[in-house]
Amino acid sequence: MSPMSLPRRVLCLVTALDSGEDPASLLASIKAAVRGGANMVQVRAPELERTDFFNLAAAVVETVGDDALVMINNRVDVALAVSAAGVQLGERGPAVKAARRFRGNEWLIGRSVHSLEGALKAETDLADFLVLGTLYETASHPGQPGAGPGFVREITAMVRTPVIGIGGIDVDRAADVVSAGARGVAVIGAILHAEDPERAAAELRTAIEQADHDERPTMQGAVTPSHEVRNR
Repeated sequence: MSPMSLPRRVLCLVTALDSGEDPASLLASIKAAVRGGANMVQVRAPELERTDFFNLAAAVVETVGDDALVMINNRVDVALAVSAAGVQLGERGPAVKAARRFRGNEWLIGRSVHSLEGALKAETDLADFLVLGTLYETASHPGQPGAGPGFVREITAMVRTPVIGIGGIDVDRAADVVSAGARGVAVIGAILHAEDPERAAAELRTAIEQADHDERPTMQGAVTPSHEVRNR
């Protein structure tokens, strides 16, 4: 199997099950979002028990098919079992190097980071991409201001590993995040809480594709991971 590659621009939908929501409704929204332009789906549902999470992950893989990359949050065993494109590891989740042993470069490994120290560590460990947040205030953390696009500029000036911004991003903010140096954005509510998830995804896709993204040279001393060549 050839190495997985990160898309040139990433629109990642992170799953979320509202209380009492039928998983079938979520799957319909995911399918609509992929039609609209989401090219990555991160399956995240910490409220689900082990079997239910496995069933959801398998259903997402089946629903998405080859139209988007499916990443499984933290659960390396589930990612392997459902033949996902890779895993998205929390900042305190499994080690990147340990996850890499299972399928080498045949799958993608993302790491969530919230600091320059975390980003540098993830790059040294050869994560394929970083999910950086929290960039804007979110409903789950009201009153806590986000770090903003300036945080993206700070991190992308120091690492070469692709960065995906997350946290309170909507269609009006997506372009700013990409213009600051991100490869793309990850969203939840901007798609799942929209009246028309397909249209919401399409508008986000347009925003990140049209963003003015200046490529900046890596600062002296930054690590250049071996996987970066294949991800560009």
